[in-house]
Amino acid sequence: MERSVVRSSSGTVPASVRGCGHEGRRARTGGLGPERALPAPLERSPGPTHGPRVITLGQPIAPDPETLSRLVARIADSGRWTNDGQTARELERALGHDLGSPIALASSSGTSALTLALMACDLAPGGEVVTSPLTFPATVQAIEAAGLVPIFAGVDPVTLNLAPEAVREAIGPRTVAILPVHLFGVAADPALDEIAAEAGLEVIFDAAHAYGLPGISTRGSASAYSLHATKLVHTGEGGLVTTTSPERASRIAAARNFGMVDGRVVGSGTNGKLSELSAALGLAVRVRLDAEVRARQVTRAAYQRIVSGSERVHAHAPGHSRALVMEAIRCAPSDQEQLLSDLAAHAIIGRRFPALTAQDQRYSRVPLIGGDRQELNQIAASVLAIPLHGRVTPEAIEAFAGAVGAE
Repeated sequence: MERSVVRSSSGTVPASVRGCGHEGRRARTGGLGPERALPAPLERSPGPTHGPRVITLGQPIAPDPETLSRLVARIADSGRWTNDGQTARELERALGHDLGSPIALASSSGTSALTLALMACDLAPGGEVVTSPLTFPATVQAIEAAGLVPIFAGVDPVTLNLAPEAVREAIGPRTVAILPVHLFGVAADPALDEIAAEAGLEVIFDAAHAYGLPGISTRGSASAYSLHATKLVHTGEGGLVTTTSPERASRIAAARNFGMVDGRVVGSGTNGKLSELSAALGLAVRVRLDAEVRARQVTRAAYQRIVSGSERVHAHAPGHSRALVMEAIRCAPSDQEQLLSDLAAHAIIGRRFPALTAQDQRYSRVPLIGGDRQELNQIAASVLAIPLHGRVTPEAIEAFAGAVGAE
């Protein structure tokens, strides 16, 4: 059956990537069936000329060259290279459509998207924001950049997302917002939305790992996505904020332009604009999104079959739908380093995500409520990110099976 597409001035593009997650308890839409054969890699992966090709954690989707060339020529003819140009607006409409959000605003990075979302909530300076200690440091850095104070809360040991009971405990008189992370593409617990509403708090989601996950773009006050080169849709460097509030969208638009509207400074701001060339890259990448989604679905299915036959590793967050941005597996904490080494020996590059509360981390002194630091270290040592993209070869899948000792 053919997938529906829409046509715009940027070319033929997939109508939506909703349903990117695998079939699971929370999946709302279908995807590809459980194909057994892996497709050929969509593009050649970088690597040595002799020996196995190295498969790194994130290898960007190459843009459609015809679309990119046409858009760059149009930008050059217009003479407008930045400052909310036509191409950036087209990208915002296209990605908003994909994500099911009525409003989407592009920014210069995922970190800036999160910072802008916080700025637009007009939170009291020095107010506390409850967030997860299991995340990329940019989550906490965005809180600091917005003039706010991070507070960590405990996580659910299955999903690794914020635990609602820990968040409830962490809320105090200085709390102004909750910032959940959809870690590894698993949606944050909906109970967090209810807790925020009960406490009169803003809730801003870090959706860097969750592009295409159904139902998340309209949750809370805003959601911040990463459009970094390693993500499912990318602009090289870039980000996106989704919201349902026109008023908040206006504040985000002002904040990304130095806090200015019509030449007047009306609020806090920064230079968070996305250039026209970056937007063109994003539109040209999006043309190839359908094929990329299919390749990732098939690769994930292959990983799942292998993991189910392995005693060394097991599935992350079984029963939960996940976006197709990241893939994670679980292992014994004592085996994490050796597993990383064994994967690397098979030319597969995985990655650890240490807890930000660990002793060697800058944020080790940030308060942790409703959780234990040693337990967090053990939880973080039980998970590895592995490559999930259209450059994963059949040979790499076979090598992965060998590394994890699958039957």
